[in-house]
Amino acid sequence: MTQLALVAEQFGYVYMDLHMNIEGRYFTMLLLPDRSEHARARAAANWARYPHAADGRSLPPDEPEARELLKARMCTDLGRQYSTRHRVVIALVPALTATLGLWFEFGPENRTAALVLAGSSLFLFSALILLGIAYSRRGSTKYTRQLEAAGFTAVTDRNGRRRYYPPGRHLPGPDSLLFPANELRD
Repeated sequence: MTQLALVAEQFGYVYMDLHMNIEGRYFTMLLLPDRSEHARARAAANWARYPHAADGRSLPPDEPEARELLKARMCTDLGRQYSTRHRVVIALVPALTATLGLWFEFGPENRTAALVLAGSSLFLFSALILLGIAYSRRGSTKYTRQLEAAGFTAVTDRNGRRRYYPPGRHLPGPDSLLFPANELRD
C-alpha cells in the first residue's frame, strides 16, 4: 500500500485516507489529484524521465524517509478508523458468541462446569482484547510522535478522527470538511 501511494504521489496524486472493512478482508485507499504547482511539475518531470512507468518496473526511486512518514500516516489512519469503544464491541461479539457456545455445549446437566469454563474463557477473551488495545495505542503513540516531529499538521475530520497532513501544504479537498484538531466540534 505504501509503495502504491508513493508512486501515485510521484505522478500527481496525494494520499488522503486508508480504510479497512470491518471483516478485515480488504483496504480502500483514497488518492486525489494534487492540484499544487509543485505536484504538477514533479509529475511532468517524472512522466518525462519514466515514460514507461505504467509497466510497474521503471519507476522513480522512493525516499526511505518519505516511505516511513507515509507508513506512519497510513497506520495512524487505520488505527483511528474505529474508536476504542467500537473496537471493544467488535471484538466482544465473537468472544461472547464463543462463550455462549461453550455454555450451551455442556447442557443443563453440567451447568457448574459450563459456568467455570465460560467464565474463564470470557475473562481470557477480555484480557486479550485489552492487550490488543494497549498494543495498538502504543503503536499509535509511536507514529503520532514521528509525524509531529516531522511537522505534520493534526486535523480532525467531521467524523471526529484525528488525521495528519504534510507540513506546508494546502490540504486537498474542501476545507469545510477539515479543521484544526484543537477546535474539535461537538
